[in-house]
Amino acid sequence: MKKLSFMLLSLVAVTLFTSCNKDDDPVNKQSYTSAINCRAINGTDVAFSQATAQIDLNYTDMTIKFTTNYKDIDGMSHTLTAPEMKLNPSPGSTIYRFEGSLNEMGPGNGYIDLATGMIWFTFKPQSDATVYYLSTHLLYAYTTTTITNPGNGFSYNHEQSAYLFVPNARGDSCTMSISNFTPNTSGSIEVSEIQYERLEMTPTEGGYTITAAQVAPKNYKGSHYTLNDLNITLDNQGRAINGTFKCNDLEFRLAGYLFPSSTL
Repeated sequence: MKKLSFMLLSLVAVTLFTSCNKDDDPVNKQSYTSAINCRAINGTDVAFSQATAQIDLNYTDMTIKFTTNYKDIDGMSHTLTAPEMKLNPSPGSTIYRFEGSLNEMGPGNGYIDLATGMIWFTFKPQSDATVYYLSTHLLYAYTTTTITNPGNGFSYNHEQSAYLFVPNARGDSCTMSISNFTPNTSGSIEVSEIQYERLEMTPTEGGYTITAAQVAPKNYKGSHYTLNDLNITLDNQGRAINGTFKCNDLEFRLAGYLFPSSTL
């Protein structure tokens, strides 16, 4: 997997360390809190909510459990307490699948990337037709970026960049962070971390749409890194990214996944 900046890793979920255990305790555990974004979907109705989850990983037994609040389609708050669920590895990757019974909430299943802390989870209560999709801030570390110079038609593909989207509490705006930003067709990384704030975000039945006519970076002055005509879709319930934008007289096209496509 491409190298991610410290900022990107810290924003998505976790400080990547295991908790301290007693000398006679052989269990290797990690407990942490993380922002959780939730979309409740019932037919064509979509409701967004954001909360903080308590997440517990047991690396000896390879299990995960977590507790978080979320809101239903009518804006009512609930608490989800997921029991210990076994982490099942995807061969050749850092991705683990997990599933379990949530009692009256019905079955739930999801994925975690132990390299980044990225978590995606879904469940459907037995009592109604609403489906819930929960995730940490969406980090697309498995993405191909195609950069085209429209002046001469030359294109360059690379997998160096990762894209992180951090919604605000209402889900109508977000910050996009790009790791290893390469606004050229030579493949050279110009910026290790660049951030764009207040992009328009819309939760949808399939994920999110993100748009901006023009946006300058938060952490760089001047117009060299200003983005234009940004249009990004996070679909497959947030597990895939497709989009375009323009920067520095170049055209960018993004295509990739939250987790490697072979694990889904």
